[in-house]
Amino acid sequence: MKHLIFILLVAALVAGCTGKSTSDNASQAAATATKTMTLAVEGMTCTGCENTVQEAVSKIAGVTSVKASHLDSTAVVSFDTTKTSLAAIGDAINEAGYVFKGEKTQVTPVQSK
Repeated sequence: MKHLIFILLVAALVAGCTGKSTSDNASQAAATATKTMTLAVEGMTCTGCENTVQEAVSKIAGVTSVKASHLDSTAVVSFDTTKTSLAAIGDAINEAGYVFKGEKTQVTPVQSK
């Protein structure tokens, strides 16, 4: 009888630990599915243009935030990669009348000696 109680206790402990790690894995998967990118967008000349880009991109399912800047010619977009793609975001920017140029890359100036 003692062995049976011990086995049941161990089984309950293992089942409890397994459930916790599953929820942790789900949280980690959700966190890795969200991506934030700075995109190059040509053609914005004012805050009205920024608003147009933001409105067009925010309508896409899976986009969690968007902030456009006509001064930098960029749009910073956070989105769920399981629900949308960079291509879909680019299409929305182009359809709004602006030119999507892809992800903006950082250029590090070369320092002369």
